[in-house]
Amino acid sequence: MGAKTAVDFRELFMSAFRTPTLRKVREGVLAYEQAVQGYDFDKVDSLHTPDARVIEESYPHPFEPDERQGWQVYKDAGLHVDYHAQDVVAEVRGNVAWVTGTLHSTWTADTPAGRAMLGGSTWRGTWVESFILVKTLGGWKITFRHTSVLPPDFGVEPDYLQEHGGMKLVKVAEGGPAFRAGLKSGDVLIEYGGRKIDNPVDYERLRHAYYEGEKVMVTVMRGHETITKEVTLEQMR
Repeated sequence: MGAKTAVDFRELFMSAFRTPTLRKVREGVLAYEQAVQGYDFDKVDSLHTPDARVIEESYPHPFEPDERQGWQVYKDAGLHVDYHAQDVVAEVRGNVAWVTGTLHSTWTADTPAGRAMLGGSTWRGTWVESFILVKTLGGWKITFRHTSVLPPDFGVEPDYLQEHGGMKLVKVAEGGPAFRAGLKSGDVLIEYGGRKIDNPVDYERLRHAYYEGEKVMVTVMRGHETITKEVTLEQMR
């Protein structure tokens, strides 16, 4: 099974890059995403400057050899990724370009090793990627990339001023995961995934412990009543 490039990825990038210069920048970023999905390491290298740097989840490192080594592990395990982009923004100033966008990704595995890495046959996550490109004699090249993964959406707005006794839900977004599970504004979250929540910091530490589509048991206090609900987390919007 080969990796496929989502149609909306192309369409979104087309709408975000109108001028000839922006279109050239777009081609470099789009070519990178396509090459990554196809495990075309030589193509990926050709789209970067020799001294390109990467920051992934706050970890800075040279682009190579880390990039090739990391993706080779995924390839050997039989993992495939499909990206769907949104909210792409770009700006060009002289010989320097900046591009950022959100990528909704679906990872699939068709081998035991791949399923072990994903914790199942499918994993979904939303990434924010930012690129800095420079204009060279060989065209626009990526010289810097920053990648971070967004936590899944719980659909609540916490009271960050509460220090103890749980996390009060100032707002439960209508139609969101918590809302559909039956949570209400004013509820106080005291357990998330079986772990005690004494304040908003406890909750923030657990946000990245779960993935999009995963079901989490949560317990809230509503007045003097203790209520436990199952919430299906969604992609961040």
